[in-house]
Amino acid sequence: MRSWPELVPRLVATDIDGTIVPHGGTVSPRTRAALQQYVERGIDVVLVTGRPPRWLPPVVEATGLAGQVIAANGAMVVDAQSLEAIEVKAIALAHLTEAIERFTAALPDAVFAVETPSELRLGPGFADAPTRGRREGLTPEGPPVIEASSVEELLETADVIKILVRSPASDPDELLETGRAEAGHVVSVTRSGVAKPLLELGPVGVTKASTLAEYAQARGIDQGDVVAFGDMPNDVEMLRWAGHGFAMHGGHHEALAAAPHVAPPVEEDGVAQVLETILATRPTLAPIADS
Repeated sequence: MRSWPELVPRLVATDIDGTIVPHGGTVSPRTRAALQQYVERGIDVVLVTGRPPRWLPPVVEATGLAGQVIAANGAMVVDAQSLEAIEVKAIALAHLTEAIERFTAALPDAVFAVETPSELRLGPGFADAPTRGRREGLTPEGPPVIEASSVEELLETADVIKILVRSPASDPDELLETGRAEAGHVVSVTRSGVAKPLLELGPVGVTKASTLAEYAQARGIDQGDVVAFGDMPNDVEMLRWAGHGFAMHGGHHEALAAAPHVAPPVEEDGVAQVLETILATRPTLAPIADS
């Protein structure tokens, strides 16, 4: 197996928050430049995020990336510039109903919201539930939200791509384990917020990794030629799947355990450091137009 500085990636897949955007921060000029160096060489660079499409424009602008974005933990693929949906994987109604019923029974303080391709719909109590953790950087103010009058109204929502479960009294990691045990057979269960007792539930079997694998296969790219970066439980499958997965130093312990490599911290432009090192060891890696 090639050591990672000597590889020539055909696809770079990166998470956003805590990976190229420090929590509460922005994309640095160094990180933007590193990503663009790969684009200029004809290497595919794709954002793979838990964010819904409505939270993508500030990041797309900050990185200068075009092409496609894998959003909502793999439940959507969208055009980076227009945000037009290329693929939507919605949660089956029966699974949506069972997941909410199971969480309601297991967690007395659980409150819910659902994401669709275009909006966030809040269930009773969700907006008022105490929150912990830091606000992510490059998030637009005032996202379009609709308040539902009942959980039953949430269940009538079409094209749900993500269920949000907030349990203010829970420890974030214990909440994740509870969620996996209670509903892992009907939805994918993960989390991405630092110190936030908030779960993200998606279509069963759908993860960042599963959609990234489809993306790569459609372009004839082998997983051994994929470099992936991430920092949280929702990145675990992607870090395992990629030929060269990098967890961010200081990331969640599950991400660090899943990845064969560790990148420097996001605050030190860790993704840029790794990408620069790869290019520095491949001086003949030229743009496709010049090769």
